[in-house]
Order: sequence, then structure tokens, then C-alpha cells
Amino acid sequence: MDGYKLEMHLHTSRNSDCGKECPADIAKIYADAGYNGIVCTNHLNRNDLYGYVAPPWKRLFRSIPDCWLRDLLELKEECAKVGIDVFAGAEVSPDEVTYYKPDHPYAEFLMYGITADELRENCERFLTMTQRELFEWCDSRGIVLAQAHPYREMCDVMDTSLLHGIEISNTHPGHDSRNALAVELCKRTGLIPTGGSDFHYRGGEGGGVILPRRPNDERDLAAILRERRHEVIFKENEQG
Repeated sequence: MDGYKLEMHLHTSRNSDCGKECPADIAKIYADAGYNGIVCTNHLNRNDLYGYVAPPWKRLFRSIPDCWLRDLLELKEECAKVGIDVFAGAEVSPDEVTYYKPDHPYAEFLMYGITADELRENCERFLTMTQRELFEWCDSRGIVLAQAHPYREMCDVMDTSLLHGIEISNTHPGHDSRNALAVELCKRTGLIPTGGSDFHYRGGEGGGVILPRRPNDERDLAAILRERRHEVIFKENEQG
């Protein structure tokens, strides 16, 4: 497929306890796979931020947000060596929908168009927000808020009136995200379709989107998605 090949859902080893690859290895993997860009969407939830990211490395950084952002910044450096752009992003699970509480609802939201500085200033605050508050915060800044893998086991479909997009193709090889259901939801609601590998380890790459052009920065990426001229990448046995 011609165009700008962009990974939209990716996790690194020091920011997500389920991520297995470091920035240097990710750069090699994605260069070999022919990608032009990556959105780094590390998990942002109370368990990962305070239970996994902070304890081993907090003393090396000025703040927990700086500690959380280090893999994004290192990924930018490593990918620049092989000609791959890296954009800031996040997969946010606020306290009201986190998997680390006993009862539903459970959900994760992908943020596209947010800058590293905005993440540094607000990542801890996002954890306390309701879906409405998170949506309104993003909407007022031109940031796209999309629900990740809404039909995966354990996940709940959230209020679609408080979303800009839906991840209709999640190609993680270890999960059945029931993408066909997400495609139908996206068609019914008219939300922006997104897709990503949900990359955690080598061999998990392959998803994402094809953009008509290279984004200039995070906000421009969000603007391109709102234009809806991108193509979502599906697995070979699936279609949008």
C-alpha cells in the first residue's frame, strides 16, 4: 500500500509491564517492517504508573511523569537513526474504568494528537477524570480520543457520544479483539476509524493505518485523522 505507514498502538518494555521490547529494538523491528512512523501509546493507569514505572527508576528522574516519558523520548532518538518518526500518544485507563478494580466497566482510551509536554503536565490528572471530562479535555484541544479494542474480552463499550474514534482493527496476535463488531459499531456511530498492532513484542507488528501524507507533528496527525482520508490496516483474513 502506498502512503505513510503509521503504527498507532505500541507499548515499550519500561513503561508497560506487558511490553517486552526496548526502544532500540523497536526501531529495528519497525524499520525492517517498512513503517514511516509510530505513535507511542504506553499504558497510563494507576497500576502501571505507580506500581511498575515509578518504583525502580523514580530516583533517577525529577518526577514520575518524566520517568513515564523516558521511553517515548528514547524511542524518538532511536527511530530517528533509521528514518522513522515517533509521535506522542497514550492508552489511558482512568480509575473509573481501570482493569485493576473489582467491577466493570473496564476500558482503555487511545489519545492521538497529544504532545509530550501535555502528557508530562497532565498524565497523573487523567487518571482521576471521568470519560466525559477526558473527552472534553481532548475535544477542546483538537486531540482525538478513541476507544481501544472495545469488544475484547473483559472490555465494555463506552459512551460513543463521548468519543471521537473507535479502534476497528487491533491486530495483537495474543487477543481476539472481535474487530468485525468494532467495524459495525464505527459504521453505526460515524466515529473516526483507527487501527494498530497493539505491539508488545517482536512479531506483533503489522497493523496501523496508511495516511495520505506525513504528519508535521501530533496535532497535525489528529487533523489528518479527522479528515478521514486514511486507510486502516487489517489482518489478511479480515476487512473493513
